[in-house]
Amino acid sequence: MIEVTDAAAAMIKRSQAEGKVIRMFLAAIDSSGANYGLALGDQEKDDVVFESNGVKIHMGPQDTELLRETIVDYVNDELGTGFIIRGPLDDVSGCDACGHADTCDHDAESCEHNSDDGCGHEDRDCGCS
Repeated sequence: MIEVTDAAAAMIKRSQAEGKVIRMFLAAIDSSGANYGLALGDQEKDDVVFESNGVKIHMGPQDTELLRETIVDYVNDELGTGFIIRGPLDDVSGCDACGHADTCDHDAESCEHNSDDGCGHEDRDCGCS
């Protein structure tokens, strides 16, 4: 199941265009791991559709096995702005999941980013919410 965080859902809903769907895809696999993408696109006949947080994510059946357990988050902070997509093979320990790897180890005492940022892992009791 795909999990779309509140922040990502809000941004996706603002970005949607009439007649287009949100497509997620595996862009590449390289030495750094898997690279995922999101784009506006056309609905395909054989699309697999996942829904989370009021957002429908479309993908081709060839990507379903790899992408069905992903987390889509959105960050907007001093380190940058954009979507972060984490798959089942990605390491989501530490705040590399929310763009704060240098200051947070998901321990509430060591987390230096604003608690309003959230890292999308509040359900994992990481202390970053």
